[in-house]
Amino acid sequence: MIAYCAPVSTTVSTKKNWAVWKISVKHVKVDKRNGHYVYRRRVPESLKASIGKTEFVSTLGRTEQEALVAYGQYHQRIEHILALAKNGVAGLTPSEQAERLRAMLELWGADPTGPGRDDNEQTWRGEAAAKLVDRYQDPHTGRYEGVPEKEAAIASALLGGVSKEAPEPTIRDAFKFYLAENAKALPGQRKKQEQRLARAELHLIAAVGEDKPVSKLTREDARKWRDMRVAAGKAPATIQREKNDLCAVIAVARSELDAGGINPFSGLKLPKAKVSRQEERVSLPPEVVEGVYDALSDQRLDLLQIWTLLDFTGARPSEIRQLRVGEIVLGHAVPHVVLHEREDRTLKTPWSTRLVPLVGAGLEAAKEAVRGVNDPKAPAFPRFYGEDGLDRLSKALTSRVRALTKDNRHVPYSLRHNMKDRMRAAEIFPDTQRAIQGHAFGGGEDAAYGGPVSLEQKRDALVKALGGYRESPHEGRK
Repeated sequence: MIAYCAPVSTTVSTKKNWAVWKISVKHVKVDKRNGHYVYRRRVPESLKASIGKTEFVSTLGRTEQEALVAYGQYHQRIEHILALAKNGVAGLTPSEQAERLRAMLELWGADPTGPGRDDNEQTWRGEAAAKLVDRYQDPHTGRYEGVPEKEAAIASALLGGVSKEAPEPTIRDAFKFYLAENAKALPGQRKKQEQRLARAELHLIAAVGEDKPVSKLTREDARKWRDMRVAAGKAPATIQREKNDLCAVIAVARSELDAGGINPFSGLKLPKAKVSRQEERVSLPPEVVEGVYDALSDQRLDLLQIWTLLDFTGARPSEIRQLRVGEIVLGHAVPHVVLHEREDRTLKTPWSTRLVPLVGAGLEAAKEAVRGVNDPKAPAFPRFYGEDGLDRLSKALTSRVRALTKDNRHVPYSLRHNMKDRMRAAEIFPDTQRAIQGHAFGGGEDAAYGGPVSLEQKRDALVKALGGYRESPHEGRK
């Protein structure tokens, strides 16, 4: 990765005449002789023989704007060439194979969609194809036997070009396109998204037996997938989530890749859950909550602080662990935490953006978390802040919970259910409950009319719901 340098004036004589091009891309430099932007990339030693070059060199333009316009298409072409030389065409979808072969012909200056523009081109392309496959010709029968897929594909492209019509998108094409169009912005979320979609793609191909064209997928294929997942013992909720992904991927392929046919997953009947959604997660028993407090009392303080904040705010673990010091507001008339989206954090829904008052032991835990830290952008809980922080936090807290209960419905997230139970028992107004926990207000007039619930209202609701719940578990550790 390099930072571009662009000439400030047309005369280049000293370093003072150069300015940093703020857009960082690979393999581009400025030719000091004329100021042109040049793509220069060395060919790996292992691929020089098959490519026939030692490096790729091409002038992208005389200006930064010209270079930016030309860069993407040329860079992609080189990527295809290198991938073709290194990996061949094995395992590619028809669309991917066509892209690589077309890039190869264009790089050689050949007609990518035909046998050649003139007799001279047709001659050298025929000779090149012969060099690839002649060794596999039986001298007695004249038949070609055992030609590797890579050589066969390249020879075919040399002799006849690549079809102008794009191949029908397959299952793999559909997943690849969907991920490119809908990739999560944050690295951690994107990694999990890629893993989830890769599993769904693998399961569908396994069920139908091949990387089938999307237009050829049938309702029977969808039922095969469903029955395979049920036979694997997967929970109805897991099957439903995967079915939602499949339905979305196929829908995008049909609308954006012009894949015909029906969406076989739309309206597909799935097995019903044995328990209701409400029963999937339940509140933690008081003895479990207290047991976790006891287990954390002699551990590192940050875990105890997070557990306390979860218990006293009803917030999600993902929301608390990513708090910055400046988002814990203690100097306000109503101390509170600020939960909002940032460049490095997304929230579950737009309703999740909110201010949550700090009361009781929750306020004490927040004070301890920021004590002595003056940088408002610093993480309040550095150990659990980064890309893998949520997994680390979940393991740390879940292990404490699991030591006290074997009920799989009991998890750290259950503290949100505890808070909901408290607010219901205290007869807190439903809109105030939703405002505290970041739940949607629903549709229609209820959501569209009226102002937000104030911090004071939310504070009073929490005080009423919590009552005299717990002395601060932090007092003895100060």
